[in-house]
Amino acid sequence: MKLLFAILGSLLLLAIAAFCAFGFMASFEPTANALAFRIGYAVVGVACLVSVVLLIVSAMRRRSGNPP
Repeated sequence: MKLLFAILGSLLLLAIAAFCAFGFMASFEPTANALAFRIGYAVVGVACLVSVVLLIVSAMRRRSGNPP
């Protein structure tokens, strides 16, 4: 069951990271004071990607420790 929650959480975090990637690219359009948006999108996107990796690693570690 925890593996299912890890998969669903990873999918949600990947969707947020994809949104941040598009937002980061869109912040390069000519506007005033877009630096704050670039930093915000980058921080949130990288945090989501790191969280996905941690979720997957912890789910696999728990799964490999349990015998069938």
